[in-house]
Amino acid sequence: MVKIVSFINLKGGVAKTTLSVNIAAALAKEFNKKVLIVDLDPQTNATVSVITQKEWEEKERQKSSLFYMFNDKIKGNHEFDIHKAIIKGVGDIKTLDLLPSSVNLIEIQDDIINISSARYVSPVEILQNALLEVKDLYDYIIIDCPPNLGTITLNGVNVSDYYIVPVVPDILSKYGLSMIFNRINAFKKSKKTCKIKCGGIVFTKVDPRYNLHKDIKKQIEGDANYYNSIFKTQLFQRAVISKATLESKPVITAQKIRKDSKYHDTCKDIINITKEFIERIK
Repeated sequence: MVKIVSFINLKGGVAKTTLSVNIAAALAKEFNKKVLIVDLDPQTNATVSVITQKEWEEKERQKSSLFYMFNDKIKGNHEFDIHKAIIKGVGDIKTLDLLPSSVNLIEIQDDIINISSARYVSPVEILQNALLEVKDLYDYIIIDCPPNLGTITLNGVNVSDYYIVPVVPDILSKYGLSMIFNRINAFKKSKKTCKIKCGGIVFTKVDPRYNLHKDIKKQIEGDANYYNSIFKTQLFQRAVISKATLESKPVITAQKIRKDSKYHDTCKDIINITKEFIERIK
């Protein structure tokens, strides 16, 4: 049975997209799983991490990005076809597919909340309804959410079995953790059909040279609200990760970075995080 997992943080710049894309890639390539990446973030970073800008622009011209899924509900159109929108075999991995985002989502995100009165559908159930057609084709659906808990993100929360929180061990990220947990719990209370659970907290962009990172990690690890949720493996701050994105590839299939001294260590970390992910997401 498919497992649907949203990657969420209210703060940008925490390697949320990096984590979601590279876990998805490792699940597909290293663990032989059929995986769909759903890029809900208007910044489209997950999209251009596995396909080129040119490929994304072509999908936009074909009205095959998630903008059209939401826009159809706002305007009563029938332009979006999820089967045509999904791009197969992205990132040089045969079993990794992508449902691409669009910068145009920014233009309509405030209109989505008003959909129900005009179209007799809940604004937070649009993605759920669309995925009904394809979800049984996959072992995992990985959703990269925007850095907020607005209506677009709540579409991801509503359809998901679990959520993962990437956290940079700094002061702002520490304070933001409780807000994420509280907001999702409040949503679950109001939306009784939503059964999402916390799948874990992953420390990202960790720099062992910084005492602040060490101190904040210890504080979060020592908090009874979080310590059972924290992944053992962390994602370090390494240039090799951003270099892979320039190739529009996840780390494990990027070619130009393989001579980087940190390449193999980074791949090992990603695979170990993915192993923990598999154990937690059951």
